[in-house]
Amino acid sequence: MQLYANRRTHLPGNGMSAMADDILQPLNLKVLRYLSRNKPMAPLFALWDSVPDPYCQCGTHPDIVGFLWETCGSKLPADCRGLIYGCPVLVHPHSGVIFAIGTGTTCFLRLPGMLGAEAVKDGAKTVENFSSRVLDLRAELGEDWYFGLFGTHVSSSSAYCELVYEMFDCKQAVINPATRQ
Repeated sequence: MQLYANRRTHLPGNGMSAMADDILQPLNLKVLRYLSRNKPMAPLFALWDSVPDPYCQCGTHPDIVGFLWETCGSKLPADCRGLIYGCPVLVHPHSGVIFAIGTGTTCFLRLPGMLGAEAVKDGAKTVENFSSRVLDLRAELGEDWYFGLFGTHVSSSSAYCELVYEMFDCKQAVINPATRQ
């Protein structure tokens, strides 16, 4: 509990002040349900730097946090780092859509439509056998979720995150493609 004593969920002018409200949307509900199981006392949303050492104190391996926030997140047009129920995530600052999650020694990527099919060609999986259980991301999180790609595919994961960011950018979504207004 002490870990979250200094949590900040709304900071004026940081571009993510309404994030907690935006996160509560249909696209995220299964994800929120899943993440809340591990840390039900943690806040729904907190800024990434609201804990003293988010790389080591959030129950996710520091290499996974670095991969998510530095390798994938650093190439995005805006800072998408956050904590959902204490888990490191990338969440779109305009639409509130969660599109990457770090947990334990792995990460999950939301890859809608053809992005998922392409990721499977790159080696992405939706089911993983762990020592204590089998985790089926489609059953737990939704149809668009895949285990992150590592090793020779690290650049693919980063590129996928860039594409997903653009897909869920509500500023672009409101532009009428016919009139470009």
